[in-house]
Amino acid sequence: MTTAPPSTRWLRLAALCGLLVLLGGCFALPRAVDLASDGERDGVATAFERLRQRQDACHCCIDVAVSVTLKGLLRSGSVSGYLQAMSPAYLRFVGLSPIGQPLMILVTDGDRFQYLAVDQGKGYEGSVAAETFVRYAPAGFRPHESFYWLSGRLPPGEAAVEEVGRALDASGYWLTVRVGNERRRLLFDPVAGVIRRQQVLNGAGDDLLEARYEAFRAAGANGCLLPGRIVVTTRQHSGTLEIVLSDWLDESALTEKDFSFALPPGFEQVEVP
Repeated sequence: MTTAPPSTRWLRLAALCGLLVLLGGCFALPRAVDLASDGERDGVATAFERLRQRQDACHCCIDVAVSVTLKGLLRSGSVSGYLQAMSPAYLRFVGLSPIGQPLMILVTDGDRFQYLAVDQGKGYEGSVAAETFVRYAPAGFRPHESFYWLSGRLPPGEAAVEEVGRALDASGYWLTVRVGNERRRLLFDPVAGVIRRQQVLNGAGDDLLEARYEAFRAAGANGCLLPGRIVVTTRQHSGTLEIVLSDWLDESALTEKDFSFALPPGFEQVEVP
């Protein structure tokens, strides 16, 4: 396989990591205090359920310009482009060079992916369960929930609140929620009506992956709040990944056909094992 120049390889990797929420660094466990009464716990749980019901009516899609910045101990830098996403797991990311030319394209439906490396003249395709794909994904990341990670929401379905604690910095309430077969810890702000942090827990209660959501804006006819800045950290990598979204196209009409591409003439097709 032809080896791309180091600068190009690193930009491509940063773009790939940004879309898949793949890289990050260690983070501290949240601190919370017990609530004064069962009534307060019940009130917070009820507000959280109302939020999830409102989100069911939110628009299905995201169509934005995006800047991905990797801040690590060994390497830092940014790459820009545009991002399209559709529930539950459709993503399309086009990374651009500094002069605006396509550097790479990555699309996925949550089951399979296509990756076009322009400088290599190759198109890669395979399952998200393939070893090459999984190698970069930290424990806790679920490709079939990609849209919900980017929109700062939980996927549809049952989400049972098991514990509630008040954040010491008064930023909201920490909820421990069981989603399917796993537990997550959420920083829920009932006043603003948003999830400010989302963490995936392992069996021992340690955090595997965290996404922090900031700079919310109203989008779509229903005025649903979406984050304009996402900061990702994981336990297994050093550094942080920042995703900044801008130039929103409200009520974008995306379909499944928007999340695939035909290989350009002259490009080599590579099936990823």
